[in-house]
Amino acid sequence: MNLSKANGEDGHIEVRELVMEDPDFESETSHVAHALFHNPKTSSFDYESELYLGKTIGNKVVTSGVKAFSLPAGGSKTVDFSVNMPQLTIPDDSFHVYLEIKHLGTLLITFIGTEDVGVFVTPAVEVTDITWD
Repeated sequence: MNLSKANGEDGHIEVRELVMEDPDFESETSHVAHALFHNPKTSSFDYESELYLGKTIGNKVVTSGVKAFSLPAGGSKTVDFSVNMPQLTIPDDSFHVYLEIKHLGTLLITFIGTEDVGVFVTPAVEVTDITWD
C-alpha cells in the first residue's frame, strides 16, 4: 500500500513501504501490516509509531497500539503492526489507514494510505430445528 503525507513535516523519517494483505477483511479478524522505516538523518533517534483505521485523522476506530523503536543514522527497520478489524453492526464499511510517527511524544508526521481498508461481515444463518405440521 502506498502512503501520502496527511500532516506534519517531511525529512524526519521515511516510510519506504507498507505491506499488508488484500485490503478487504472480515470483521473482528486480526491482521498484520509491515512498515519499513528509514532514518535519513546523520544521528540515531528513538521513535514511537501507531497504525490505526478511522474515518478522519485522530478517529481511531481500531489501533495497533504504540510501537517504540530506534533507528541508527541512515538505518532502516521493519516494524509490524497487528490490528483487529472492527466489529460491524452493518454488512460492510471502509476505513482510512493512518500511520503516526512521534519522537519523544511529539508528532512528526501522519501518513494516510492511498487506498482504504474494507471490512465486511459474512452472512450466516443457523437452523437449529425443523418441525413439521
